[in-house]
Amino acid sequence: MIDTRTTGGPQLKIDDRADTSGDELQRICGHIGDLSVEGTRADFDLATLLTQVPSPLTAINLDAARTVYHYQSALVLIELEATVLAVRAAALAYRQAEKGISDTFGGLLDYFGYVTGRVIAISLPALIPIGIAVGAPIYLGLKLLDVTGLDDVVAKHFGIDLVQTKAAAKEAFVALVFENSDVSGAVIEHVLPGIVVGFMGLPPTVLATDGDHALWPHDSSSMTAWVLGGANMFGLLLPSDVEVWKAKGITAPDDEPPRDIEDLYRREADRHRGVDSGQVRIEEITDADGTSRYIVYIPATSDWSPEPGENTTDLTTNVQAMAGNDTVMAEMVRQAIADANIGADSEVMLVGYSQGGIVAGSLAADPAFLNDVNVTALFTVGAPISDFPVDEGIDVLSIEHEQDLVPDLDGNENPADDHWSTITVDYDPEQLRQAPNLKGKTDAELDELFSSAGAAHSSAAYSASIGLMLAGGHAGLNRFTAKNSGFFSGDLKETRDYQGKRRRT
Repeated sequence: MIDTRTTGGPQLKIDDRADTSGDELQRICGHIGDLSVEGTRADFDLATLLTQVPSPLTAINLDAARTVYHYQSALVLIELEATVLAVRAAALAYRQAEKGISDTFGGLLDYFGYVTGRVIAISLPALIPIGIAVGAPIYLGLKLLDVTGLDDVVAKHFGIDLVQTKAAAKEAFVALVFENSDVSGAVIEHVLPGIVVGFMGLPPTVLATDGDHALWPHDSSSMTAWVLGGANMFGLLLPSDVEVWKAKGITAPDDEPPRDIEDLYRREADRHRGVDSGQVRIEEITDADGTSRYIVYIPATSDWSPEPGENTTDLTTNVQAMAGNDTVMAEMVRQAIADANIGADSEVMLVGYSQGGIVAGSLAADPAFLNDVNVTALFTVGAPISDFPVDEGIDVLSIEHEQDLVPDLDGNENPADDHWSTITVDYDPEQLRQAPNLKGKTDAELDELFSSAGAAHSSAAYSASIGLMLAGGHAGLNRFTAKNSGFFSGDLKETRDYQGKRRRT
């Protein structure tokens, strides 16, 4: 069984169990109190009082027994009430301690980054000459070897292939960043903003600023917005309008609704695979009584150039979305939904991998979009969406590889809420090679799929992980498909594909 960890979803947490226990004890206290009141009333029953007249000794013993009973009942009730208070206090303390540990750790990283930034700023007059003195000869020497062909001589006589060495060093760095994605995410969320604030000489208290946008970075979102502002000054990552039209699909339409999560993800991956610009696909699914539901597939990145061209699935869309801004891809989805005449009451599932997941998450947290579109389910794979306050009425399933840096780019973990379940998979290439959907692949083909340092983010790796989880009967996958069964059954009535391009104003 593939190794996974599931957070969130409809499951009890420690503090929830404590609250539930407190509620149950409170109910018992109320019941005991009611019994005590009934017993006190019975003490003054006229028939009981009259029977005591001919037997005064028995009456005295009975009154003594009543007194002991009421005394013991009061003690039990007091003890139970104290227990209720203790249980509720424990639940509150657990929540505060959990929040405190997170805040304290984040604060330490903020301060570490701040101190580092101050050290860099103070040492800069000395670091620049040292950097030039050391770096310039190395850079010029490598260029000289490359231009003159002497790098071949070095490889022949000393066994050092400079090209392979540089490639290996780059691969090792990428592997280090991806394999320690949690650390990388914490650096992005806390250390980098701290370095910038420290370097600018601002007081460290500005790192506690709330909100995503500020004149200085204080978390991953504001850091992205800050970088985006700088890039825009050089004509990079600029926003634009978009033109959208109904198009022929990249792949042929399917004949029936997705069978399961693996089939759902396969259709999502096909929205961008092997093309210059991805497409939005909308599937209309009807059940026996004619009710229509819609699945909206949002494509992933297909162009990594910082210079925005016509492509809507480019780096600009990534950065703009991570900064909390509207994007051309989000507008493509809006126009596609409008063109498909999706009713305001019709259930809609948003599906996205990587950039597609970012866009889907941003739309699921947009009140204006949700006023017009009845989104009831959201499925994301390998997407950093923890900063988006997804509406509580939407059932969310997120799948992430533990060693994938991309879902950690926002520096936080997804909320562990009842409506939001996150499955974190331990990326193990050797295990993934056994995935059912990879049967028939040669060893060479499998090596190519999983050999790169960033393969943990590849759609092929996620497809293999989902296949293994499905084969193992993963409870998280089964829960999502069962709760949203209307999207996985019935008839596939119509498939619509939409293409778009950036339009300069």
